[in-house]
Amino acid sequence: MRAGRGVAIVVAFAALGAAWITPATASGSMGMDHRPPPLSAAVPVRTPAGMLPGIDVSHWQNTIDWSRVAGAGVQFAVMKATEGKNYVDPTFATNAQEAAANGIAVGAYHFADPSTSMADARDEADHFVAVAAPAAGNLVPALDIEHTNGLSVTQLKAWVKAWLLEVTARTGLHPMIYTSPNFWLTALGDSPLFSATGYPVLWIAHWGVSSPTVPAANWGGYGWTYWQWTDCASVPGIANCVDGDRFNGTNLARGEIGRVQAAATPGGTVTSDSGIISCTAAEGTCTQLTDPGASVMLTASPDPGAVFIDWTGECAGQGAVCALSVTGKVSTSAEFGYPVTAGVTGTGSGTVVASGAGIDCGAVCSDIATYGATVTFKATPDSASGFDGWSGSCQGTDPACTVTVNGPIAVTARFDATVSIPADGHGTRFGWGRVRNRHALGRSYLVDHRKGASVSFAFTGSKVAWYSSDGPKGGVASVSVDGSAVAATSTYASSPRFGVAHDLSGLGVGSHTLTITVAGRHSPHSSGYQVGVDAVKKSGALSKSPVPSAATWSPVAQQPITGPTLVSDTAGSIASLTFQGTGVSFDTVLGPTMGRAAVYIDGHLVRTVDLSASVTATAARGVTGLADASHTIRVVVLGEHGKHGKGTAVAIAGWTVS
Repeated sequence: MRAGRGVAIVVAFAALGAAWITPATASGSMGMDHRPPPLSAAVPVRTPAGMLPGIDVSHWQNTIDWSRVAGAGVQFAVMKATEGKNYVDPTFATNAQEAAANGIAVGAYHFADPSTSMADARDEADHFVAVAAPAAGNLVPALDIEHTNGLSVTQLKAWVKAWLLEVTARTGLHPMIYTSPNFWLTALGDSPLFSATGYPVLWIAHWGVSSPTVPAANWGGYGWTYWQWTDCASVPGIANCVDGDRFNGTNLARGEIGRVQAAATPGGTVTSDSGIISCTAAEGTCTQLTDPGASVMLTASPDPGAVFIDWTGECAGQGAVCALSVTGKVSTSAEFGYPVTAGVTGTGSGTVVASGAGIDCGAVCSDIATYGATVTFKATPDSASGFDGWSGSCQGTDPACTVTVNGPIAVTARFDATVSIPADGHGTRFGWGRVRNRHALGRSYLVDHRKGASVSFAFTGSKVAWYSSDGPKGGVASVSVDGSAVAATSTYASSPRFGVAHDLSGLGVGSHTLTITVAGRHSPHSSGYQVGVDAVKKSGALSKSPVPSAATWSPVAQQPITGPTLVSDTAGSIASLTFQGTGVSFDTVLGPTMGRAAVYIDGHLVRTVDLSASVTATAARGVTGLADASHTIRVVVLGEHGKHGKGTAVAIAGWTVS
């Protein structure tokens, strides 16, 4: 090599030039940083297939016409930047700038002045990094080690190691080493240490041969990356001889410094596995230089309360941990956001819509918004309710509320009902499910299985009979007349039976009411609590598929509702309310045990509601915009589960009319 090579980013052990082709003493100078031979001895640049041509230069080449060098096909140039702890090659800055301007990839090398002092090694490394300023797209930095300065093999290895480690610590890069086969054998004991500890790039100086000899067991299997094949090449634009080099390959990016740029939106941090990148939005873009082909792991970590959304750029489509193989320059950014949650409360019903987020709220709903996004919430009560104000991130009674997302956003809109009616209040009516079966007396029968559900039949006279549908799931029916218990009847049978008569007599003349209630008990052999009513015989006439005069669903304590709640999960069960007004809603329960229901107004299906949810909550469902007149709402249990649970139940906790 010669006294000069340099440019920002190639650190390699300097090779030794022609003096290294023949053995030399370990203590002597290798003589590589010398005046070049006369131009009369120069050979034209010849590049075998599969390689790229390059040169290395220093002040010995004097002024260089880099446009002519580029025109001659030179792809890269390594330039002397520094020597020892203080010397700077006077041509380095100009050579680096003009070569790069002409499209030539540039690299820098340091001419080593080794000693027994590890502090000196680190000082030389720091001096080189300050001058060379390695950057993305440069060749990897190089250390030119040509002199032993009387050091033993062990001492020289320690000095080289200290220099390399300091450059790596300062830049994150692993420099290449410039040497000759003979020097490495004699001065460094053919050591495999460096190729085995993260320094795989070798710049070998071996002149006058068809292929270079590679020391240290073919450099630990990596072979050579750069080869200085002559110390006297003729290149247009350079007045005298120049060192000729070859790159082992046709993709020079494999020998150039890579770069990762990472950024983060507010709400989180991006870090790299090396620790060099640790970037928040306040810090802007963070940069990490890498060895060519290096693996870099980036992790997007949201702040407390924030959520990682996605990557843009090179990491797009990966999860919060992004794996990159870096060749060239890559960029990415992590996008963070915050949860935006809206809910409703109160005795009434309504909707909350958030602009841009597609939120349509029943009990609770949520989305994710990026930091700095503006979200406008609008609360709209149904006609049976009034908007009573916001709580949480929104305050006041204006139905429209705008917030800027700079953290988790949670708002709650309160809707109060206009008129509240108890679940079984005035104007309500309930009915059991009806099952069609050709073996039933009237080809259908009434059925329920939840404790407390009942059906009643009005009759006149001193006797009455009811006919049950019995089966393996049959439970106990509590039978009463005019409110007085008269029997507890099991409806269990090992196989389905219909028209099983149960006679009641001696009741006295006049009007009576027969009530059949699900007791919530069963015989030891039964698998359920079901009670089925197939027919009723009163005043001597058999009424098949009878229509009860009254009925009720199972009354339960249904959390989180504190008042009485009526529940059914039997398909076909109905709950209705006849009312006067322009809107109606029913107070209900959402949860994993709840299912689907059909809502009819005046006999017309107006909507199907899904009451399933992953967590239990209260809600109101209904219809608005009706004519101000008498209407009947009918809620029919479909016996189907929804999207968020396996239950089929429907609960009526009350009604609201406007």
